[in-house]
Amino acid sequence: MSSPVPDFTDAPWRDGPDPALIQGAHVWSNAELRDRVIERVARLCAQSVRPGQVVMAPDVPGSDLILMVHALARIGAALLPYRAGLASDERQALAAMTGSEWQWHPESGQLAPTGFGADKPDRSDPPIALLIKTSGSSGAPKVVMLTSTNLLASATSANERLGLKTGDIWLACLRLSHVGGVSIAYRCALAGATLLLHDGFDALAVSHDLRHRPVTHLSLVPPMLARLLDLDATPPPRLRVLLVGGQALSRPLAQRALDAGWPLHLTYGMTETASHLATTSRLAGMAPEPGRVGRPLAGMEFDCAGSESAPARLRFRGPVVMAGYANPQRIPGQGLDDGWFEAADLGCLTDEGELKLLGRADDILVIGGNNVSRVRVEAILQQAAGVTDLVVVGLPDPVWGQRLLAVYCGEIDEAGLEDWCQTRLTGPERPRGWLRLPRLPLLDSGKYDRAQIAALANRQD
Repeated sequence: MSSPVPDFTDAPWRDGPDPALIQGAHVWSNAELRDRVIERVARLCAQSVRPGQVVMAPDVPGSDLILMVHALARIGAALLPYRAGLASDERQALAAMTGSEWQWHPESGQLAPTGFGADKPDRSDPPIALLIKTSGSSGAPKVVMLTSTNLLASATSANERLGLKTGDIWLACLRLSHVGGVSIAYRCALAGATLLLHDGFDALAVSHDLRHRPVTHLSLVPPMLARLLDLDATPPPRLRVLLVGGQALSRPLAQRALDAGWPLHLTYGMTETASHLATTSRLAGMAPEPGRVGRPLAGMEFDCAGSESAPARLRFRGPVVMAGYANPQRIPGQGLDDGWFEAADLGCLTDEGELKLLGRADDILVIGGNNVSRVRVEAILQQAAGVTDLVVVGLPDPVWGQRLLAVYCGEIDEAGLEDWCQTRLTGPERPRGWLRLPRLPLLDSGKYDRAQIAALANRQD
């Protein structure tokens, strides 16, 4: 059964010798990948995978997961990628939460039933094609259900905005169990571009491939960008797009990349929007003011009641917005209100039609009766010379309600940071404690692990 999810075999010009997938020393042409996908479809069907079912699969090896992406699209079944090495009880909980029927074992090439495979009606039109867990960077993770239409709309918009085409090479080093990673596979498939796959981010390996392969596109989160620039600040000559998202990019780090000549694009999105929601054109000169993330994708409708002086939660709907959060019966609509999704992010649309983020609903802390934005405090502290990474945490205080503690990496000491704050932050905005670490904890996605950072801050307190 064919599916509208983009697939290499859908376009006749991809039946040829051009490279479709590169991982390490292995280079698969379009024709070779097509043949392997056909083999995988036959194997899955022989093991009783049917349209509308869900197959769980680990994200390593990445090349095997890419085969699952395309094979399940051909069958009309859905993929649920998970982090390789996930404990058995966590996999079972994931299967129970989503009603997934099958688990794939790449080492044996066999499927195993999860025990949650009772027949259920296909309640989604168009059908669910991808189930993927949110990052959980600021709360309990959920699983998002994305349809084939969501994925196609996202890939089409991203390729148009970023100029991805046949002959380009996208280096993918974000984990494929996160939407920012697996979405690159759909974009490359749609454009006929080459997917250069890394199983996770290793700064030395990424830097090597950027120097020795004609990479045109690269996706990173800010901590990855910082580590890559520390190795080699010179941009590769063929790179046209450096896409940075996942969390706010500090102005000093953005300026560092721009001054060196990197082709920087900022992006904003989430698992619930199949990755992108807004993306800037290539930045030049000065880094943009904090929060500006570019024009929304075509077809998106916003209900923006907020303004810069009175931020409100973003509310939007459109072709990339999920079918809903997963549940055992995979009933669509959970987490949506007549198709509208309300994000935890605060923001507004500017007069120029750009989306501007103004923090998160849980980033506004009340300190001594004053509303304090952690985003603003972080943005200012990140500009201090000698700060390389920084996250601000709110802690309970018996007198003031809450107080701030800054967890950071860098050469500057606490006294230097306190001096920096004196003329730049108001009294309630100034951190009352400091914790310097060799490196801030990260999630698998490469984002800051704010839950672990908060736990460290509480222990320090």
